[in-house]
Amino acid sequence: MADLTEHEAARRAEFASSVSFDPAATGQFAVVPDGYRMEPLEQFQKVPDRIKADHRFVDVASLAAYLARFQTTATMITANYEAAKIIAKIDGDEPDEPSHKTHDARFEALQSDILKAWRKVSGRAMSQVEFGMFLEERAVDVVQPDAADVMDMVMTFDATKKVSFKSSQRLYDGQRQFQYVEENETRGAVTLPDHFIILAPVYRGMDPQRIKFMVRFRIEEGKLRFQIDMHDRDRVLREAFDRCVDALKADLPEDVTVYVVG
Repeated sequence: MADLTEHEAARRAEFASSVSFDPAATGQFAVVPDGYRMEPLEQFQKVPDRIKADHRFVDVASLAAYLARFQTTATMITANYEAAKIIAKIDGDEPDEPSHKTHDARFEALQSDILKAWRKVSGRAMSQVEFGMFLEERAVDVVQPDAADVMDMVMTFDATKKVSFKSSQRLYDGQRQFQYVEENETRGAVTLPDHFIILAPVYRGMDPQRIKFMVRFRIEEGKLRFQIDMHDRDRVLREAFDRCVDALKADLPEDVTVYVVG
């Protein structure tokens, strides 16, 4: 296969030297013998016929800088909320001049590492031990309750992991109190919040914001089980992507439109 490739390269070079060819021109073709097929000469030109690129950026500022360098009046920019992407067709269509549209640049909104860590456990039932280990690792993200209260909670989970929980009641402030009995019949209670608020960017490269996670509890055979869920997830993600679109618009000329497609 290597010999064939070298032979083909030599044949093309020989052919290119035998035809009328201007290295400074573009869009050149020639008819090649052995079947008379059309052969593009783009590889022998000093510059290609057109830009062929599909750049993918993970922060809005990089896309804005790239557009400042390459965009034209034909550039078409679309925001897809379903896919959380902003796509720019740099060489878009003009009303009377259709384009091959081979030059793309896009921003793909990637969730921040902090939010991914919380969403990774969302919707999954966890034991006291699992939930305590998670909170101990991620306490630095939490702004409500404060870090000290979160660590007190972790210690409470460790101290009560062998007790038998019997019942619970919701308190006036929204927290929930759980009653338990130890092996020696000593009774006690623990009070836990019904939500956490973390401070984190939703998407990489954006400013941190307050994100609420609801805490759901249940008692199974005397053991506490926990589950966290991102509160109003769809709205939070949409508004965060709105901020990405607004950040791009702020760096674009006022007459440039960003079209919403999803």
